[in-house]
Amino acid sequence: MLEDFFVRPPVLARLRSGLLGTSLEDLATLLNQEGYTRDTIRGYLRACNQFGRWCSRQGYTVAEVDAALVQRYISGLHRSRGERQPKAAEGLSHLLRLLQHGRVFPCPSPPMAADPWLIRYDAYLDQVLGAAVTTRKSYLRIAQRFLTACGGAGAQDWGALRAQVITDFVRQEALTTTGGGRKVLTAVVRSFLRFLVFCGALRPGIEAAVPTLRQWTHATLPQRLTPEEVEGVLAPCARNHPKHLRDRAILVLLGRLGLRAHEIVALRLDDIDWREGRLRIRPGKTRHERVLPLSRDVGSALATYLRHGRPASSSRVVFLNFQAPFRPFAGASAISQLAKRALLRAGIPARPRLGAHTFRHTAASQMVNRGASFKDVADVLGHQSLQTTGIYAKLDLEVLVAVALPWGGEAS
Repeated sequence: MLEDFFVRPPVLARLRSGLLGTSLEDLATLLNQEGYTRDTIRGYLRACNQFGRWCSRQGYTVAEVDAALVQRYISGLHRSRGERQPKAAEGLSHLLRLLQHGRVFPCPSPPMAADPWLIRYDAYLDQVLGAAVTTRKSYLRIAQRFLTACGGAGAQDWGALRAQVITDFVRQEALTTTGGGRKVLTAVVRSFLRFLVFCGALRPGIEAAVPTLRQWTHATLPQRLTPEEVEGVLAPCARNHPKHLRDRAILVLLGRLGLRAHEIVALRLDDIDWREGRLRIRPGKTRHERVLPLSRDVGSALATYLRHGRPASSSRVVFLNFQAPFRPFAGASAISQLAKRALLRAGIPARPRLGAHTFRHTAASQMVNRGASFKDVADVLGHQSLQTTGIYAKLDLEVLVAVALPWGGEAS
């Protein structure tokens, strides 16, 4: 494989004779499969060969190469002003990935073991409550701060926990939390306290010490876009560049079907039934699978992306990064950021919580305004309770105007 990137025999001999000679062959194959350009692969191989020669001079073997050793090497390299990483360090992360995958050396252990209470709480959320992964992550972040407020990680004398500590923590956290986050905050603290009761570490009843934060239900209208604004967001993605084809398909799924960001990340090629015109949404937040109709505009956007925009890859995930390595998105936040950039590019004024969920509210409001029942909207959005869907009752403004009572101060 090295001959595909280097022609001169002395260069090939130098690469193969180094400490990492065999690994460089495998690295070249890996990078080529992931779609990196020829020049990029050549630069990465040179940098890795230089690192291998440094290891030889220092007396290290391949088995001793780990993340700490790589970091020590990088710290001694010259770094130009404003340069995030020295050029001679490029490609080393891929080398580490290759060596770890090949079991040449053991994966480095985390710098610090996670708190045992958080580990047990995560298992409780997963195995007892059946919480989704995204829910568990958000709960663990708050639980970690609560542990710190209670005296830190490690062994805890939960029998000494006082109600005032719980109240003070919730009130302090509430100062920086708004909207639904206040409800999540109290739910997490109560959940963690019930977990401690479940473990026998805490006496029952103390969860009642969690104060109830005042929050007006459905006090505001959900943020949504007009049909004209939706078309304005889609317009810049009408070009034939792979990135625009991918982004258009994602935005159409958000705006037409109201999919959640994590549902788009998890979408696989096998979930698209072209013959029946259906789209399967895998179990996620609600742990229920649902099947949605593949409308003409959604199907067209997906087909165009798959035929002309999606890079060749063995992955069955639909949406991939358009630059090498062609991997699936790391998480739902990537979809939210993509949606936010599209909104700002279309001239939609920046507003709090503007992102992927804005399109979900838009799809729901359009269904309500077209006369869809709450049951239909709940089925499309994947709501388990019609009470959740009830927030969109406020979005059919024309009907609300017709039934609104006159203002008491008006002249008769």
